[in-house]
Amino acid sequence: MRRLFFAGLVVILLAPPLYSAEIDAEAGAALSDLNGAFIKAHGVARELNLATGGPIILLRDGQLVLVRNKMETTAELSLPAYDTFKVFAHLPVAIYLMLGPQGAGPLDTPRLQQLNEYHARLQRVEKKIDQIGLCGTDLERQKQILGASKQFLDQVIQQQQFSTEELHTFTRAMLPMIEANLAGAAASQLNAMHQQVMSWKKELTPAEWKQLRVGVKGAVLARDDNLAMQYFERLFHTNKEGVRLIYMERYVPPTPMLTLLATRHVDRGISIAFFDNPDRMFRDVLADAAAAHIKNMNFD
Repeated sequence: MRRLFFAGLVVILLAPPLYSAEIDAEAGAALSDLNGAFIKAHGVARELNLATGGPIILLRDGQLVLVRNKMETTAELSLPAYDTFKVFAHLPVAIYLMLGPQGAGPLDTPRLQQLNEYHARLQRVEKKIDQIGLCGTDLERQKQILGASKQFLDQVIQQQQFSTEELHTFTRAMLPMIEANLAGAAASQLNAMHQQVMSWKKELTPAEWKQLRVGVKGAVLARDDNLAMQYFERLFHTNKEGVRLIYMERYVPPTPMLTLLATRHVDRGISIAFFDNPDRMFRDVLADAAAAHIKNMNFD
């Protein structure tokens, strides 16, 4: 076996290189010119497609944009409760992020200071919580999230240490209230999108509606089961991306590859702490709530 291995290695070493010579300058120029012709032809084909391919809806940066007859109509999505639900759902997650990634045990002075500062922020919100624009069970749930978060912070600050078991007991106890907030946030976004899309549907001819295409721009880790993609998949009666529906990943950080690697590691910790599932945060956090709400929406 060793003889065969070394014999093969000799053959590889003695084999002529696949690219044995540099490209001649004139040949390189000709190849570049040929590729330029391809790029130009592709650009012309894209322009023709946009001019004749029917209307397009784009979802980007919190806006819906209708592109029709070379004109763009932009609609801001009004989400009165979305941000509030999101902020309160983030309270327990923020506490986890201040504790979990660095590990359990005694807390040093910088971490205690960080926890005290966050506790003070919670107190400021608590004083104004009746003015956050929610009422009834929605308001009561935000009070419960804030109260439980303060109580756990008080305990950790007083002990000046915590265990992983204590942290996970807190995070998983908060999950039902977080999921209720996710459901409210998903409903807020879906209802706003649906109202605008159905309004535009009335303006389009049946032929235009049949040709309609959609592009969704969203976060990298929210690609799987993305709320907007689920909505437009239901609109088009499809279950995947294709000619009529695409997803474009949005890279915000200046070093997206390094940041993405770090984000995946941190979000895996969140997935375990709250959902007891290491993969849960690697799809849209609103995915399950969106799927449930879409089933009750009227698309006629």
